Amino acid sequence: MNSMLPEAEATILALAEVFEPDLDDTGMNLTFSRLLRHMPIALWVVDSRSAWDAFEQLRAEGVVDIEAHLAENPDLIEFACDTVMVSQANDAAMKLIGQTDESYYPRSVRHMFEATPQAVARVMSAHFNGLRTHVEELRINASGGRVVDVLFLVTYPRPPERMDVTFIIMVEITERRAAEAQLRQLQADLAHASRVSTLGEMASSIAHEVRQPLGAIILNGNTGIRWLDKAEPNLGKVRHLLKRMVANASEATEIIDRIQEMASKRVPVPARFSLSEIVDVALRFVHHESIQRRIAIRPLLRSHLPLVLGDRIQLQQVVVNLLVNAMHAIDQREGEGPRHIAVSTDVEANGRIVLKVADTGPGIAEEHLDNLFDGFFSTKDDGMGMGLTICASIMRAHDGDIAAENGTDGGAVFSCRLPPAPEARPA
Repeated sequence: MNSMLPEAEATILALAEVFEPDLDDTGMNLTFSRLLRHMPIALWVVDSRSAWDAFEQLRAEGVVDIEAHLAENPDLIEFACDTVMVSQANDAAMKLIGQTDESYYPRSVRHMFEATPQAVARVMSAHFNGLRTHVEELRINASGGRVVDVLFLVTYPRPPERMDVTFIIMVEITERRAAEAQLRQLQADLAHASRVSTLGEMASSIAHEVRQPLGAIILNGNTGIRWLDKAEPNLGKVRHLLKRMVANASEATEIIDRIQEMASKRVPVPARFSLSEIVDVALRFVHHESIQRRIAIRPLLRSHLPLVLGDRIQLQQVVVNLLVNAMHAIDQREGEGPRHIAVSTDVEANGRIVLKVADTGPGIAEEHLDNLFDGFFSTKDDGMGMGLTICASIMRAHDGDIAAENGTDGGAVFSCRLPPAPEARPA
C-alpha cells in the first residue's frame, strides 16, 4: 500500500510495548512523553476504554458478528465517537491537521472521522475482533477547510496492557494520491489513443460493415416505392419492407454505437457482467476484418460464467487488441497453413475467469516472451509497442493478469484471468 507502512506499523507496535501495566508515573513516563512529542511522524494517544467496556458487554450478550451489530445499532458508533478520547497529540500531528492551539486536546475522536465517517465501523470491528493493528487509507478534515489524504494506522491494547493507551499514526499521502491520479489519467489517455489507432487500422472494414445495412435500407426503400407506384399498391409488401428498413437502421445504429464507445474518451465505469458477453461484442467488432483476411474465428464461450467487475469498454479493448494481434500474426506466417483463431472463456479451479486467444501464427520467439508486455516493445516494424502494454495495465487495474505462451501445436496463446465479482452486500 505504501513504502512507509512496514516501518510505521513496526513503530506503532513498539510504542505499545512500552506501556506495560506496572510502569509507574515517574520520570520514565515524562521522558517518553517528550519522545512522543518530537517524533517526526504524526501520532495521537487515545483512551479507548469506553469502547472496550462496551465490547465486553456485547460479548457477554453473545454478540459475535460485530459488523452486523453495528449496522443494526448505529447509536453504538455515535457513542464511540463521543466517548473515545484523544488525550494528547505530538507536534507532527498538530502540524498535519493545521492546529496551533495547545488546548485543542483532549477531545473525542469524532473530528478524525468527519471526512470518512464509514471508517469508524471498520476501526471498531478490528478492535472487537482482537486485531493488534488496523490500517487503511482515509481522508481527514484539517484547519482552513483542507481535506488531507492519509494512511491511517491504529494499534489496540490487549490485557494486561494499559487499556487507556491506544496509538494512532497518520502518514500524509495527498501528493501520492495526486500522482496516482495523474498516472491513471495518463494510462486512460494511452488506452484511448490505442483504441483510436485500432479503429483507424480497421477503417475500411468498419466502413464496409456500416455500408451493408445502409445499402439494404436504400434497396428496400426503392422497392417499397415501386410497390406503392403500382396501379394497385401492395400495402402488405410495403409494410414488410418498412419493417426490414427499421431493422437495418437499428443494425447500423448498433454498429455506430460500438464504434463511438470505442472511440470515446470517458471515465471508466465499473459494472458487473459476464466476460463471455464482452468477448461476443468484440467478435462482432472484428467480424468483417476476419472475413477480409480470410481468417476463421472459432468461439467456445462458456455460458453462465460468474460475473466479473470492471469497465466494459476497457475489457472489450483488451479482447479486440488480442484478436487483431492474432490476425496480424497469422498474416506474418510464411507458407500455407491453417488460418483460424480459437477464443474461449472458462472458470479455473481457483475460481478465476479465464479468456484464451490462440492463433495459428508463427508463435513467439523465445527471446521475446519476457518482453512482450514491456512499453514500446514490438515485433512489427511499424508497431508502437503499446498495445500489449495497455492490455496488461487494464488487466492489473481489474485485479487480473495477462500471460503469453506458445501453443503445443504452434501459434501463440494469450490468457487473461480475472477474479469473480465480489458478492453484493446490502447497504
